[in-house]
Amino acid sequence: MTPDQWEKVSEIFHQAVELEGAERASLIKRECSGDIELRREVESLLSAHTDADGFIEQPVADLSSLSTDEMPSLAGTTFGHYKVENSIGRGGMGEVYRALDTKLNRKVALKKLPDEFVTDPSFLKRFQHEAQAAATLNHPNVATIYSVEEFEGKPFITMEYVDGKTLEAVTPGAGLDLRVFLDWFIQLSGALRHAHERGITHRDIKPGNIMVTANGIPKILDFGLAQTSRGNYSVNGISDSLTEPGRIMGTPSYMSPEQAEGKEIDHRSDIFSFGVVMYEALTGIRPFTGDSNAELVSNLLKEDPPLVSEIRSEVPSLIARLVARCLAKQRNDRLQNMQEVRTILAEARAVLRAGTSTLSFGRRLYGEASTGSALWRAAAAFVVILASFAGWYFFPRENRSPFTFENLSIRRLSQSQNVVYAHISPDGKSVAYNTIEVNEDRSMWIRRIDDRNALRLVGPQPVQYWGGLEISADGGQIYYITADRLARHGTLYRISSLGGTPRKLVETVNDLGSLSRDGKRILFVRYGEAVSILSANAEDGSGEQVHATVPNGSILRDPQFSPDGRSIFYIKLERIDGVEFWSLVTRPVEGGDEVVVLPAQRERLSEIAFTDDPNSLLLNSAEPETNRFQLSYVSLPDGKLTRITNDLNSYFGVSVDRKGNNIVSAQRYQEKRIWVGDLSDLSNMRAVSPEANAYLKVDWTPDGRIVFDAADNNRPHIWICDDDGQNCQQLTPNGSDDSQPAVSRDGQYVVFTSTRGGFNQVWRMNIDGSNQVLLANVEGLSSDPRFAPDGNTVIFHWVQGTRRMLGKVPVEGGPSVEMPLYGDSHWTLSPDGAMVAYTVWDDKDERSKVAIRPVDADQPITYLNVAPTHILKWRYDGNALIYKERQAGDQPHATVMEWIVGSSEHRELISVEPEYVLDFTYSRDGKKAAIIRGKLITDAILLSRRSPVN
Repeated sequence: MTPDQWEKVSEIFHQAVELEGAERASLIKRECSGDIELRREVESLLSAHTDADGFIEQPVADLSSLSTDEMPSLAGTTFGHYKVENSIGRGGMGEVYRALDTKLNRKVALKKLPDEFVTDPSFLKRFQHEAQAAATLNHPNVATIYSVEEFEGKPFITMEYVDGKTLEAVTPGAGLDLRVFLDWFIQLSGALRHAHERGITHRDIKPGNIMVTANGIPKILDFGLAQTSRGNYSVNGISDSLTEPGRIMGTPSYMSPEQAEGKEIDHRSDIFSFGVVMYEALTGIRPFTGDSNAELVSNLLKEDPPLVSEIRSEVPSLIARLVARCLAKQRNDRLQNMQEVRTILAEARAVLRAGTSTLSFGRRLYGEASTGSALWRAAAAFVVILASFAGWYFFPRENRSPFTFENLSIRRLSQSQNVVYAHISPDGKSVAYNTIEVNEDRSMWIRRIDDRNALRLVGPQPVQYWGGLEISADGGQIYYITADRLARHGTLYRISSLGGTPRKLVETVNDLGSLSRDGKRILFVRYGEAVSILSANAEDGSGEQVHATVPNGSILRDPQFSPDGRSIFYIKLERIDGVEFWSLVTRPVEGGDEVVVLPAQRERLSEIAFTDDPNSLLLNSAEPETNRFQLSYVSLPDGKLTRITNDLNSYFGVSVDRKGNNIVSAQRYQEKRIWVGDLSDLSNMRAVSPEANAYLKVDWTPDGRIVFDAADNNRPHIWICDDDGQNCQQLTPNGSDDSQPAVSRDGQYVVFTSTRGGFNQVWRMNIDGSNQVLLANVEGLSSDPRFAPDGNTVIFHWVQGTRRMLGKVPVEGGPSVEMPLYGDSHWTLSPDGAMVAYTVWDDKDERSKVAIRPVDADQPITYLNVAPTHILKWRYDGNALIYKERQAGDQPHATVMEWIVGSSEHRELISVEPEYVLDFTYSRDGKKAAIIRGKLITDAILLSRRSPVN
């Protein structure tokens, strides 16, 4: 229905609403003049007016009191086992109270439905069904629904009580500070994405339904009356939603056009409402207003508000265009999912944190252009990147049919569970791969796809293979990089696929790329004072040519020649305030500006691969919700992603034959468990975790329980249980990554690293999981918290831009103070706080060592010739250091060593070969130990678009 038609509907409606019975029917018949659509819309509004008790005709300001004026207040009463304290909100769907749950002794928000809804059985069934579905949401920025209950025949919902102020109350008249806006709305967009991915549409996104806690964490309220997608949930055959076509529910100022017209809605209605809320949060005014709801709805359907940047000039155009896209009248013209919204907001925050103003940038660009300065060149490159990003999102794109793998089949190419990386030949007939041997050495093999017999090309060596493999077009040559385990750079080799002696091509190499289509050049990455993409002669490594360079601190990965040989595609990692942003970019081989294919995102990108098709490539990337690496197809140049795999495994590397019929990758899974045993006999330790999902760290409480992080669906959470694995309890919620727990000396607190704010931050909670608060509220990233020997201070790793340091903060809360780093990676304070041990790099010997010194001294008093990884800590009595060695040797990954202070003795504490150890921790009384041990299960797999060869 057009805006002009809506005006006609509104005019007839206002006349009809004053009449009743036959007079109303006569008016409608006369004014609609046989227009069936017009009559249907008028009658729909009149029906909605009746259902909502005057919804359409009343001013917006009066909506909060609808349907509840006659409802007796429950304040001061007992409702079941809930002691109602006072009313905290009122709306058209009921009254909300703060109450005490006397069974669990916790504050809750209790929402009771109006009596008129209680008498409608079909409504009650749908309400219970959809409230139960909404209760499945578990996200740090969503107020959790606890229960759907009934007392004396009256249904009610209990939900998390959020102590804070509404977004409406905390938004200044001129709008939020831009940094605050971005921090809050990135979190809120993540919460809506979480709901939409579970088939739940909120339907009433507005500032009054967003609460900001005292800690500055925004939470979306009132998911209890959300709409679920048809078919996503079904209870007793009921799949209808609370909102059906013709019934209008919500708040007029924040409705989508389709919602206001009473049409069926989906998650894109929330995207429109989210745009309205963003508009108001940025400008302090609503984009759509009216003296009555009918006028408001007419303006909503007919008018386009000015851009937020026209009202508030400092708002970057990137954000202004985002809001405008969300407010598109037609749902197909909006951004189609909340992940797109969140990505743009994250990109805008990255630009803002980098100190780049998109308003003043153009003026500075013009001034620098006339001088030919380096700043001008950098600025021009930035404009190209930003323009590419904005164009990708905001301008019409060519419609492409999504790429699909018809009759996709999967076949396991190995059963040895030790394949690290596999690469298919261009003709699709052979696969080369490297393996982890029993003693942690590496080997390289080649085999035909249809033959299980393999030829070992390179025998076992105590090295690492970096950057995968590359095979020449005729399948005759294989390129690879190896590096010593302690090395900072590797060496590029070439070997015949028939075997023989490898030929060294290039030294000082860090990542391997592809061959040019004529086979004459090989791409690689080199780290040094800067990070560069280079190519060299594929025959002998001569004739190096630099194609791209970025400052040290960024990372370039997996450069690939395009099929036409004119461009190079590569993955780029940039760190802004310590936060990683990954993108896929391209630039001409002969030099030129960088063009963004996939804009900067928080999810990691790993490897890319081309077929002969210049319009597509394959990508290995981390899944946002689970952190598992999955394979995707990327169409070019629009950057549209189509997922190929979506399972419980993680995929390492990707290669494809030239026709795109066969893909080879390494399918990975890690089994990690916690083991506990008596210190007097560590050989008899026993596994206590029921599932193989332990993560990184385990610690002891003073009363002999263990606290650890363990993954659920590849997302780590903090747990506590008895030392025999019984009475396990999850302490942190499912919606964020929570890891690296440490228990205070008195057992009162647990500190840990959490991503619930959108990036790594140090949090604190009580030992029972209650009172979870942000402890280190600092700029940049904070992680790896641990208690200082005094028990009252928490020390953590702190990254701020390019600065790395330590921070310390009182365990009870307060300002954080900077501290210099101890060494370059691992460090540990002795139990009495007098000594510190830390890793340093010895330039002369070109290896890591452990330095030991008094805390108040400047120079080490001794060095240990060991290079620890994962584990470096003092024994419980301070008389020994515990470590796990990284250098080459027998089972370094499986063995925990102990060095007695003041001696030359290094003895083995425990070895778990052929598995590995991630953490080792003593109990507080020194009688027991807990370790995390695991094994990597990884095999080569073949994904084929035709039936695989048997």
